[in-house]
Amino acid sequence: MRKKTLSAFLGLVLGASTILGSIGANPVPVSAGTDGITDSECTTTGTAEPASDEVVPDANQYKYQKDELAAFCHFGPNTFNEVEWGEHYGKKQPNEIFTLTNDFDADTLVGTLHNAGFKKIIVTAKHHDGFCIWNSEYTDYCIKNTDYKNGKGDVLAEISVACSKYDMDMGLYLSPWDIHEPSYGYYDANGNPTTKENDVLDYNEYYNNQLKEILGNPKYGNKGHFVEVWMDGAKGSGANAQEYTFEKWFDTIQTHQGIKAGNAADCMLFGAQAYTTVRWIGNEDGVAHENTWAKSKVNVANNTIDSNGTTPYTIGYEDGNKWTVPECDGRITSGWFWGTQKCTPKTVAQLANMYFDSVGHNATMLLNVPPNNKGTVDQPILNRIREFGQNVEESFRTNLAKAEGTTIVASDVRGKDAAFKPGNVVDGNDATYWTTNDGTTSGSLTIKWNTAKKFDVVSFEEAIQKGQHINSYKVEYKASDDAQWQTLKSGVTVGAKRLVRTAPVAATQVKITVGTTDGKVPMLSEVGVYKASEGFQLAGAAPEGMVTTSVNDNSFTFSTGWNPQTGSQYINGQNTWSNRAGANFTYEFHGTKVYLMGTTDPGHGAADVYIDDQLVETINTHAESRSTGAKIFVSDDLKDGDHTLKLIAKTNAAIGVEAAYVINNGGVGMIELEDSAYTMNEESSMNVKIKRVGGTKGTITAKIQPNPGSAIQDDFNTELAPVVTLNDGQAEVTVKAAETRRNTNMTGDRVFSIELTEKTPDNAIIGFNSSARITIKDADGITKEKLNTLITQSPDEVQENLYMEEGWSAYAEALEAARAVVENEEATEATIRNAYIALENAKKALVAREKYTETDRFKFPWKPGTSAKLEAEFATELNNSNDSDSDPDWPMKIADNNDASNGKFVTDMAFKDVLKYAYHADKAGTYHVVMRYRSGSPENAKNGIKITEETGKIAEKTVVVNPSKENGNVVFGTVEFDIEVVTPGDGMISITAPDTNKGPGIDYFIISPRNVTLGSFDITATAGEGGTITADGLAEGKVTVTEDESVTFTIAPKAGYEIADVKVDGTSVGKKTTYTFDRVDSTHTIEATFAFTNYTAENPFGFPGEKGVTKTLEAEHATELINSNDSDSDPDWPLTITSEDWASNGKFLNCMAYKDYAKYAYTAAVPGTYTVTGTYRAGALNKLAISEADNKIEAAQVDCPSTKEGNALTVKTFTLDIKVITAGVGTLILTAPDTNKAPQLDKLDIVLKRTADEADLTELKEVLKTAREKLAEENAYTPVSRGELETAVNAAQEVYDKEGVTQDEVNTAKANVEAKIAALVKKADKSALINAIYLARVKTTEDKYTAESREALKQVIDAANKVVDDENATQEMVDAQTAAVKDAETKLVAIKVPVNKSGLQKRVDEAKETVTNTAAYTEESLKAVQAAIDAAQKVLDDPAATQEEVNARTDALNAAIAALVEKPVVDKTELQTVVADANKFAASDENKEKYTEDSWKTLEEAITVAQAVLNKPEATQEEVNDALKALTDAKENLKTKEPSVEKPGKAELEETVNDAKAFVGGLENPEMYTEESLNALNEAIESAEIVLASETATQDEINDAMRRVREAKENLAQKKPAVATEALENAIANARELAKDTATYTEESRAALNAAVDAAQKVLEDANATQETVDKQTEAVEAAIKALVKIKVPAETDKLKEAVKEAEELVKDTEKYSEESRNALTDAIALAQEVLEDTNATQETVDKALEAVNAAKEALVEVGNLRNVVDEAAKLTGETNKYTEDSVKALQAAIDEAKKVLGNPKATKDEVATALNAVNKAKEELKVKEADKKDEEPKKEEPKKEEPKKEEPKKDPTNENINNGSTNGGTNNGTSNTGSGNNGSTNTPSRTTTASGNNNSVNAVKTGDTTNVAGLVVLCLAAVVVMVMVKKKRAH
Repeated sequence: MRKKTLSAFLGLVLGASTILGSIGANPVPVSAGTDGITDSECTTTGTAEPASDEVVPDANQYKYQKDELAAFCHFGPNTFNEVEWGEHYGKKQPNEIFTLTNDFDADTLVGTLHNAGFKKIIVTAKHHDGFCIWNSEYTDYCIKNTDYKNGKGDVLAEISVACSKYDMDMGLYLSPWDIHEPSYGYYDANGNPTTKENDVLDYNEYYNNQLKEILGNPKYGNKGHFVEVWMDGAKGSGANAQEYTFEKWFDTIQTHQGIKAGNAADCMLFGAQAYTTVRWIGNEDGVAHENTWAKSKVNVANNTIDSNGTTPYTIGYEDGNKWTVPECDGRITSGWFWGTQKCTPKTVAQLANMYFDSVGHNATMLLNVPPNNKGTVDQPILNRIREFGQNVEESFRTNLAKAEGTTIVASDVRGKDAAFKPGNVVDGNDATYWTTNDGTTSGSLTIKWNTAKKFDVVSFEEAIQKGQHINSYKVEYKASDDAQWQTLKSGVTVGAKRLVRTAPVAATQVKITVGTTDGKVPMLSEVGVYKASEGFQLAGAAPEGMVTTSVNDNSFTFSTGWNPQTGSQYINGQNTWSNRAGANFTYEFHGTKVYLMGTTDPGHGAADVYIDDQLVETINTHAESRSTGAKIFVSDDLKDGDHTLKLIAKTNAAIGVEAAYVINNGGVGMIELEDSAYTMNEESSMNVKIKRVGGTKGTITAKIQPNPGSAIQDDFNTELAPVVTLNDGQAEVTVKAAETRRNTNMTGDRVFSIELTEKTPDNAIIGFNSSARITIKDADGITKEKLNTLITQSPDEVQENLYMEEGWSAYAEALEAARAVVENEEATEATIRNAYIALENAKKALVAREKYTETDRFKFPWKPGTSAKLEAEFATELNNSNDSDSDPDWPMKIADNNDASNGKFVTDMAFKDVLKYAYHADKAGTYHVVMRYRSGSPENAKNGIKITEETGKIAEKTVVVNPSKENGNVVFGTVEFDIEVVTPGDGMISITAPDTNKGPGIDYFIISPRNVTLGSFDITATAGEGGTITADGLAEGKVTVTEDESVTFTIAPKAGYEIADVKVDGTSVGKKTTYTFDRVDSTHTIEATFAFTNYTAENPFGFPGEKGVTKTLEAEHATELINSNDSDSDPDWPLTITSEDWASNGKFLNCMAYKDYAKYAYTAAVPGTYTVTGTYRAGALNKLAISEADNKIEAAQVDCPSTKEGNALTVKTFTLDIKVITAGVGTLILTAPDTNKAPQLDKLDIVLKRTADEADLTELKEVLKTAREKLAEENAYTPVSRGELETAVNAAQEVYDKEGVTQDEVNTAKANVEAKIAALVKKADKSALINAIYLARVKTTEDKYTAESREALKQVIDAANKVVDDENATQEMVDAQTAAVKDAETKLVAIKVPVNKSGLQKRVDEAKETVTNTAAYTEESLKAVQAAIDAAQKVLDDPAATQEEVNARTDALNAAIAALVEKPVVDKTELQTVVADANKFAASDENKEKYTEDSWKTLEEAITVAQAVLNKPEATQEEVNDALKALTDAKENLKTKEPSVEKPGKAELEETVNDAKAFVGGLENPEMYTEESLNALNEAIESAEIVLASETATQDEINDAMRRVREAKENLAQKKPAVATEALENAIANARELAKDTATYTEESRAALNAAVDAAQKVLEDANATQETVDKQTEAVEAAIKALVKIKVPAETDKLKEAVKEAEELVKDTEKYSEESRNALTDAIALAQEVLEDTNATQETVDKALEAVNAAKEALVEVGNLRNVVDEAAKLTGETNKYTEDSVKALQAAIDEAKKVLGNPKATKDEVATALNAVNKAKEELKVKEADKKDEEPKKEEPKKEEPKKEEPKKDPTNENINNGSTNGGTNNGTSNTGSGNNGSTNTPSRTTTASGNNNSVNAVKTGDTTNVAGLVVLCLAAVVVMVMVKKKRAH
């Protein structure tokens, strides 16, 4: 670099900020993409919100689901007796079963939970044993009768105080089941079991009273408030005798804690049947079902709830009618109550699984944290809670969806309204949400990053304030923007939160797609993408302790033919596969057993496995369905040592491997349960086998721990936890692992689990089957057989008339549902049980009919084929007449008769007796009646009836019946007749005997419709394109159906179509071929739509018939697919249609091999050439062949290169032309040619290129393009050869433009241009030599090289200059001299200057002395100094260390020394004095006699202890102070023996009190003392004044009071000044993050940093640390950070080399660019070359050099156009006879200004552009003299003869903006040209190039642009120069 330029740049460095300010901030924009809607597009407002669901959470439920975490606290008698469940403690008293003596530590319990993120605690105030942990006035069985706080304790109140302090919500657990309470159950006065009616004591009232005394007392709860009441539904066997009055209890709860009490929502209820608002999840494992709904089905009338219980979950219902929060209760230990054998907390990994499977499945996590028998929580449990909370916080601290550079794109936004924009999901506000437009039931959000992000958790939340209705979701990701979508997970529900946890993946995009049902829209309130903490990461499939090796590890060695693959479904995200026979790999390991993990699949095959070169097994990885992470090989036990596994594929079927697991623990081995699932009966025990593999060395033990699930403690023995022992050499053992109990309640099958835990030794492994689920079969369970029996024993539809209408409809529904369950072969146990209970309850609810009433009328049947029975005895009224002509002696009555249908009939009807029946008739018309009757009348006096309706709604009818006798006995007979209903509606039928006759005995009437007027309804049917819809009677799209009749429609697709959907009344019913409208009672519509499936002869693909039209052939629409089974056709992979999102229509043609064919029926109307563009994917080079069955299309084939990028397949296109020879129909055939494979084919886009009679101009167009590119190379060729080519191009252009040109003419023109291109003669190019000389000359002035080497370079440069000046020099001479200059440059010898390390060496030597002084300084601070010494020594030993590194290590060492912490000095002076005085005092016998024996003994003991402390050399100051205080107290507390008569004196006490009071009263600033010590003094004064006032005070009391006042005064403690530690805390946090970066910093510098952090942490934890000590430690940590040494990584220079190469080409053009801008670029090149030659150059320096070169390139100022325009304009100034003088002067002035610009080497782009515009404008404004106008004007319009092409350029097939033959960007046709030169049109800056190579445009730069670009160049070069110079300075 020239020195003047260098100094100028260095001068500018100080002004860098000014330059930066002018450049401005330029944030990197993130593309919003074109596939959706971003926030910026959401600009409307006021769009209506979507409707809320009918079922939504209330305020408490909503808060609970958003809070996520709650805690359970089980504490009571079971804690002290180490039992779990309902325990009957018999006659034991409360103080015998509840033995708490220490204070209950509620503050630590609640505070720890609060800090860990828990928002609620539920307290077991009373468990099943009946003991109350509060003081209850309704029972003595409570805490008041224990020794806890002398009966004054109240644990519930103490927890309430803590919850109020931390604002923690509270829940109350009050067990309804109470084993101890005498009123529980039904007993008489003598205590004997009895019925509910005879019960003496009312338990429901007792329970209600306890609810009141807790919920109504403000001292309980969080500030008196409870948000949940837990009514545990558990009952012991046989405890069902007590029924609960839930409704009364619930009213009490809500009166005190619900809306009635002024709260926003009712208190949540658990276990409250139909009133439940928080439901049990169905197990006690703390996990929810994958597809959990927060809704249940409740029946308030029956007080029942159905939450879709399926062991072991309650899943809930999508269509539930009540919101019930799914609550997952689980335990942090193995038990609910604490015990010595159940106090081990779960691991963080286990708690993580619980969290993700509860909160992440739309539930809440309720974690039990049990206090111990000391009233505290075990420290390991507290630690685990804190650790869990930290992991939750750390995992969800940083939402990558909010990271800078993130764009969120929605597939649809409701109204494009800002209120529903996609960004709402990351605003942290649950109230806002994203949603779609009405009718859009599915939508997606895509999160896009500008750089890939690594994550393993995706979280998304439904806006549940509007309800839960999302019923499908899918999460996908893209590894890169060009990669294909990969599915992370898909499922059903979302709800309050869905957490998708996976192996870590890196992606640039994540897409979340959610769907719902018709009539609803998906709504998401929050979305997050996270990297889980280490504790919350998804654990691998390998048991803890096994060695896991992924396939990308160096332990695996693969042959050719294997393909690496990544994906979240694989172990650690890695997989490698091959489908080549013979492909193999080896895996080297050390251990005793190996498991090979991989993929099983229908397309996978067999392989041989060798261990240590011995074939051990042939494995088969074929399976019916695909599974990843599967065991594909398990070895036998091996000798402990090194082994090699080798796998060799046997066939071309695929083999996929993911990882290897190895047991490597010295032969100790791994134990596991034999099975993972067992079944037991009630009241039985079970033995299980424990197996040991991978070695039997030594003894292994483990505990089998039981864990409740849906089975609870009454179902099995929760205390059975056997220890398993396998002795040395023992491979298996059988132990009793479980015991079940008899539960007489009807519970259904229940489950629990057993788990291997607490193994020894530490390196033992618990294997794959670490736990097992055990199912207990319910002995009292309901089966299908029981349900069927209930059905057969229940009334059927024929008996409907016997029951009241009110209960029958519900019963009929239950009966129908029960029958369906019996018929359903897949009905679950829960479904059967629910159906049984529902039918049984509905049957009980039936009310037998006694008569018809006006609210329960007989209904006339009107539907064809129906009938109804009216039992005569159900008369609404039975009226007897007492008139004499009515036979009053025989009143009409209802009599019993076994032959009657219902056992009863009406008899003795006489004239004027009336039966009345309330009825309802929907339809008027004729009804047929069958009457069953009895009549013993004679033939001449037949009985009869008369039927009337009092308002005439039924026509009067009289019926006479024949006697009904058999063998002289009266029997029942029937008579049939019709009646006419005149008016429909309600009425009252009257039946009596006609005239004076008698009526028969009547059993019943069966009534059916005979001629009833029915309605008719139209059903409209429509069918879309591609099919038909038909039905009987269908005409003109309608069919008319009589009311209550049915009609069936048939839907049929046409050839090549399938049914897409059928909608009835606008609602989809799916793809149906028939649909029946049953019993029609209204109008309907039915609509069928069809989807195209494949081309057929009737429906072929149509080739486009004209140009410009594209027709798309979708590959999946093949008419026929033909698969070959030949061995050379890859038969294992048959040709098929596959569905994936990347394809345009979601489907593509897959697995086409040689001899496979896809055929397509087509029609082509126009023969000719068609261009085919195919969209495809390929994992390798594939080929595709196209032909026609009858050769109507010329056969062709195309190569399809691999589209694989990294491990992902991308989508690409190929193009080929095909020729249709014969028009008409045909069959297009696709196949793989030869033995190749074809690609995955999506579609073919086909365009008509030219018809059969058109000439092909394609090749001529390409040749013309090539020729013009050659002509654009200015000064590259000789004028003669260049001119001949121009002539040939012009002639060829005329041919190209000619209408009706022949193919021969085209071919001739093409050949002529090709010949002239071949004949071009090149000029010698000296630019490289000139540039080399210029660059080399810079280095001859740099003093960093030796004088000799610089002189040698100068001589070579002189020789090179002679070649430059030689006009006759050949290209070979130029090239040789260029090489010579560059070679001489490389031989420059650099002068090396050493780095100065002496100062660091001296400081290290001094520090080594310092660290030996262990007596003076603390261990931690000395360790920090030693670590700094070690790091400094590493730099001293490094010959390549820079001066910067030396200086940094010196600073760090100085800071570590400055931060040394001195050990505290222990002062024993005062203690020595006091001990000496005490010894002297104690030596006196006289003194000893004055005091009591006990007080004197205390003094002697204090003297002994104090002397021991004096003698202890390592005694701390605290020990000295304690001994001093104890000795002083002992002396002051000496008690004198009681004098016989002398009255004790108070004078000294009075004086002491007065002094103390005066001291306190005189304090000007009491705040200087701590509140605690000042209160102690005031209390001592008050106590002393009481003693002074007492007449009976003893001398000891006086002395004691005096001592306490003096002691309190001496102990006044001043408040310590606050020490600011925030800076130190931040420094430590920063340092810890940096220390983790093993990839960036050296091990030694990180070790020094860690040591500094350890020392700083010690100071931070020291409560007595001063501000000075803290500040020194802060400086030491910051210095250690600055001294971090980066691992040296060679800088990446490829981009810089490429930039330099391009720049060297640019500076060759001396005419095109200004001198100054070329010089700036040359300087940048020179600096870049220097950086490239520096092997120690950092990446930062390389990047800065690259930035400088690019900036200099951008700042090049083009002056070539200006120079050409000036030259042309100068010619015009001489034509003064043609133009007016003023216009010529104006042109000359513009030329003069332009020349100034051309003469200014520093001219800017603005100045050049301005000058160019000025000259062009002046030329345009030249005015022709009046006399010449007539002659001149036509010249502007007519082209010059000698240059016809310049004025009227022909169309250019390669570039429409090229001006044929023009030489510059000046005027055409005399019009103005601003930057383009095309017909005077104004054009923004472009880079259009003319045929002669001149640039036809000028950059019209806005004011300030050039300044910014130039400033950027200066700044970039300055930065590079500074970096290089600093490096040089360090070297010197």
